[in-house]
Amino acid sequence: MSEQKTSIKISELLQQAKLNLEQVGIETAALEARVLLCHVCKITEVDVIACPDRSIEEQSVTEYFDLVARRSQRIPLAHLLGTREFWGLEFHVNAHTLIPRPETEFAVESAINCARHIFKKTGQARILDLGCGSGCLLISILHEVKAASGIGVDMDPKAVELAQKNAGKLGVDVRTQFKCMDWGDGLIETFDIIVSNPPYIPSGDLAGLMPEVASYEPARALDGGCDGLDEYRKILPRAHRLLGQQGVLILEIGHGQAGDVLDLLTKNGFQPLDAAQLVKHDLAGRERIISAVKVC
Repeated sequence: MSEQKTSIKISELLQQAKLNLEQVGIETAALEARVLLCHVCKITEVDVIACPDRSIEEQSVTEYFDLVARRSQRIPLAHLLGTREFWGLEFHVNAHTLIPRPETEFAVESAINCARHIFKKTGQARILDLGCGSGCLLISILHEVKAASGIGVDMDPKAVELAQKNAGKLGVDVRTQFKCMDWGDGLIETFDIIVSNPPYIPSGDLAGLMPEVASYEPARALDGGCDGLDEYRKILPRAHRLLGQQGVLILEIGHGQAGDVLDLLTKNGFQPLDAAQLVKHDLAGRERIISAVKVC
C-alpha cells in the first residue's frame, strides 16, 4: 500500500480505504471502510456523514490504514473489530470460533418458540448447545426466555472461555454453564431442547470458500467430512441420550442436506417436529433449520 498522509479529511480517508478494499475484491468496500473508521475514531456513521471535512489526527490515521491493510489481507471484519452483532446482541469473537451468521438466527427463533411452549407445560426449559463456539445460540435464547437455563459445550477450551465471557457480558451467566467436552460426552442430565450448528461443509468444498472463511475461521468448525454429515452421525445418538421424553433437537444444516439429515434423524429415534414444515428456509431460500422430536 502506498504511503498515506498523516492528517486527512474523513471523506478522503474513506475514498482511499474504499479503493484499497475494492482492489482485493471486497464487495462491501464502502460500508466496511466506514465501519472501520467509526471503530478507530470512536464515532458514529452519523458523524461520518455529517462531518465529511473533519480532519483525523495522525495516530488515528495510522491505526485506520493498518486495519484497512489487514482487511485487505481478507482477515474477517469481525476479527478486526473483536465483536459481531447477532440476534441484536454484541458478541465477542475471535479466531477460535465461527463468526455468528444471520442465518443461524433461524435456529434461535425456533428454539425460543419451543422453550416458551415447553415452559408453559412443564415449568422449566433446560437447553443444551452442542458445539457452542462463541455461545451465540444459547446466550441469545436465554436472553429472550428469562426462565430458561442451559449448558453449552465445545471441544476447544478457548471457545469455552469466549462463551463464558459473552454470557457474563450479556447477563445470562447465572443461568448457564460452559464445559469443554466433545458433543456432550460425560453429561448425565437430560434436557428439554438441544440446539446445534455443527460442521457441515464437505471436506472437498473447503478450499473454495471465501478467503475470510477458509483461511481465518477454524476448520474443525467447518469440516463435515466427505459428505458433510460426519458430525450429524456423531451428534444424533448423543442427542437422543441427552434429551428427555418428547425433547426437541434443533439443527442447522447445509443447503441440499435436508433429505439425508431427515433420514439420519429417523434412524436415531426422531421425527420432524412439524410434519407440515420439515425444513425451515433462510431469507435466501436455502434449507437451513430442521427441528425434530425424540419419539422412542
